[in-house]
Amino acid sequence: MKKPWIAAPLLLSFAGIASAQSSVTLYGIVDAGVTYRSNERTGTAGNYSGHSNVAATSGNLSGSRWGIKGQEDLGGGLRALFLLEDGFDITNGKTGQNGGLFGRQAFAGIGSTQYGTVTLGRQYTSLNDFVAPVSPVALVGGYGAHPGDIDDLDQTARVNNSVKYTSANYSGFTFGALYGFGGQPGSLKQQNTWSVGAGYGNGPLNVGVGYERSDNSKSGPQDATNGKWNSTDDGLFNSSINEGYASAQSQQIIGAGATYSVGPAIVGVNYSNVQYRSGADSLFKGHATFNIAGMFGQWTLSPAVQLFAGYSYTRGGEVDGVDDRAQYHNVTLGGQYNFSKRTALYLMGGYQHASGDTLNALGTPVAATASVSDKGNSHSAATQSQAIVSIGLRQKF
Repeated sequence: MKKPWIAAPLLLSFAGIASAQSSVTLYGIVDAGVTYRSNERTGTAGNYSGHSNVAATSGNLSGSRWGIKGQEDLGGGLRALFLLEDGFDITNGKTGQNGGLFGRQAFAGIGSTQYGTVTLGRQYTSLNDFVAPVSPVALVGGYGAHPGDIDDLDQTARVNNSVKYTSANYSGFTFGALYGFGGQPGSLKQQNTWSVGAGYGNGPLNVGVGYERSDNSKSGPQDATNGKWNSTDDGLFNSSINEGYASAQSQQIIGAGATYSVGPAIVGVNYSNVQYRSGADSLFKGHATFNIAGMFGQWTLSPAVQLFAGYSYTRGGEVDGVDDRAQYHNVTLGGQYNFSKRTALYLMGGYQHASGDTLNALGTPVAATASVSDKGNSHSAATQSQAIVSIGLRQKF
């Protein structure tokens, strides 16, 4: 009677050997800390007040997440693959990305060792794929993002209904493209997103460039009442930096960056150009341009200790009703102590000072206010200056 139970594990073992070319992996990151923010705004547009805030926070160094990824060898250099990734807030257990079960990423596709990979689903753009890895967000997450993550380097937005191609590595050179279908009957352009990018890595040098264009689509369908993008999905316009352009007909981002390793140090530079163009229902007229330039460095003092410093300058473009263009100076400092490959203690801080004028969420010209890095989204300041400091623990599995 016991023989079948003895044989079952043996059969499973043989099955595992037969499928050794396939794999399914459960992985994740849990990041929890305490954060102080100065001048956090409360109230409504046109009537804000500022107060300091101390709170438990999630995803300061890396967004808290869990996911499942897998692949199957199909032979001939081909493989089938998939990835399902959910973001969550460790402080309350709620799912992120507006409640999507796999809101961070969800895609499946076919890969070739010779020609590259094609995937379909909810994905990051090619600009994210090639420029984010050579930006400060690759080292310190959201704290390395430019003000309000205006250029999407911290992967604030994802693209639904998209198909993406990423090439194989050709002697250090890679490239790719993405197209997100708008799903509008009779139109392939309305509410669509597309992007292209390329990267090169050779020894200590890594370079990335990318372009991204969205037509009132990246964060969801157009709200017919006021022409705004439905930005609740990813918080694309949830900072004081660019909330005045949430009614834009289109958004365009051009980004480039490079890093160079020198002994125990990594130094980098990056540049982004962001443009918003108005439409018939926009709350602003014409187009607005932001230019962002930054430099950063990370020093590995020992296998356990890393230090980071970064600076970025953002210059707002001309737009009707705004004469004194907004400017933002942003400084980031951080340190990380690695207990092991999986567990790290971190201390991160950022300071930003704003000047000039911009548009508020009502499309009205106002004095520019600060919004430190991506973690400032939905926590923008009521004044020109803001500081944030986080201490926390990150664990990977």
